[in-house]
Amino acid sequence: MSFQNRMIIPAANGLITLSVPLKGGRENKELLREVLIDNSQRWQVRHWRTITSAYKRSPWFEFYEPSLQPLYHQEYNLLHEWNLDILRWVISQLKAEVELKLALEQQVVETAGVKHDDGYMKPANYQDRLFCSQLPVYAQVFQDRLGFQPNVSIADLIFNEGNKSRALLV
Repeated sequence: MSFQNRMIIPAANGLITLSVPLKGGRENKELLREVLIDNSQRWQVRHWRTITSAYKRSPWFEFYEPSLQPLYHQEYNLLHEWNLDILRWVISQLKAEVELKLALEQQVVETAGVKHDDGYMKPANYQDRLFCSQLPVYAQVFQDRLGFQPNVSIADLIFNEGNKSRALLV
């Protein structure tokens, strides 16, 4: 299992996993640059409706919606192209000065000076494996019902904290 085609967001009834369907399914053994998205499923419509439902009451959703929504109306054939555009959107919203270096030919990718091999994004239980104590705590839309939910999509931080998001990550 990998997080390269999914994001987790808190919603009214708990955590929701939004997965980009892949041609070849879960057993896909292709290089990242070759992984195809299964666009026969209306995943972008479902994702956008879920995101809108979960975040329409967040303080900053209306501000960021116009720049994010077009990504959910553009068809993507390759998973790495979708991931790259979403990553660029996040970097832009955080106003982060980040240089992206694509390593689609390699099995080992270097991020922020740390090397990660194929197994890095394959934790047995993502809640246990990530460093919850190092993550910022901020107000979430459904926190009164669910409590604070760590290790969710960075979109959650952006929609809830807006222009303060970057400062919380530093």
